[in-house]
Amino acid sequence: MKTLVEQLFIWAVTLSGYPDPDMRPNITALPTKTIMDEVCGGVLCNAVAYYDADTETIFYNENMDFSTDHYDRSFLVHEMVHFLQHKQGKLSATGMSCQERIALEQKAYQIQLFFLKEHKQQTYDTEMALAMLPSACQQPDS
Repeated sequence: MKTLVEQLFIWAVTLSGYPDPDMRPNITALPTKTIMDEVCGGVLCNAVAYYDADTETIFYNENMDFSTDHYDRSFLVHEMVHFLQHKQGKLSATGMSCQERIALEQKAYQIQLFFLKEHKQQTYDTEMALAMLPSACQQPDS
């Protein structure tokens, strides 16, 4: 797994344009329920991975298969971009506008999309997420 993580990290660094911080995030598997609790407040959702800046850890669903599945690997690349954003001081727990957060998320999705296309994987879910991101900052009508 260490070699694979290094290869995926090279993808993230190269495609993002962020410098290599000469350190790597921790990477830890979690059960589906734990991911849903952390990312979606316990509500059923499609989250399979997330980056925690406090611990510099990428948490991923323990059912993912990185040994052969490029689609699953793409989520690691996505979260590695967030690690790189964090190391560059771009990712902040507070003080960021919704638009700033969305811009960082868009960059991670764009890199994930490129990775998927390069490995001839389906891109529909990632393209849909990317297309829907801008609406996340819109206020509902009162």
